[in-house]
Amino acid sequence: MSTSETAASSTERSVRILEAACTVIVRDGAHGLRMASVAREAQVSKALVHYYFATRQALLRSALQFSEERWNAALDEQLALLPTAAAKVERMLVAGIEPDLPFREQRALGNEIWSTLRTDDELRPLVERSYKAWLGRLVGLIDDGRADGSVPASVDAEPAGWRLAAVADGLDSLLYLGLADREQAARLMRGAIALELGTA
Repeated sequence: MSTSETAASSTERSVRILEAACTVIVRDGAHGLRMASVAREAQVSKALVHYYFATRQALLRSALQFSEERWNAALDEQLALLPTAAAKVERMLVAGIEPDLPFREQRALGNEIWSTLRTDDELRPLVERSYKAWLGRLVGLIDDGRADGSVPASVDAEPAGWRLAAVADGLDSLLYLGLADREQAARLMRGAIALELGTA
């Protein structure tokens, strides 16, 4: 086997383990993440999981980053097809409500990991950076909308972005707890966007 084939094989194994870790976190919660559970889900040995991820904490951090990268790649692909920044804001905020992968998984995994932050100081900076990047992207899109005319110039991008993020987080919690369905949440999210961006 050539060096490039070996590297590709190693990458495939790592991805398989990370996919399994994401599945376990969504199913069992962040507190339920165990190397043995991930090994069973990935159909590999526990030793192989430890080879790629020395500790449970390293696996948890890597799973969060992996899920976020997949979310961003899928979102980039969808946003590139939309004509205005206002349409991109709506797509970004409604995507997490939809049942399709990877959006559904990212929000569910995020909820599970957020639930550990009160007792996990090591994970907090990673989650904080991730959230700030997401929020920054949202604010940037609103600002782009002011530039392309799809959002009124009177809209202040940063507070509007914060308020929309708060609505998205609240709806996500309602979905997570089963207190709202996806159709209702999507309708409420679109209503909040229309009010904030002056497109109602």
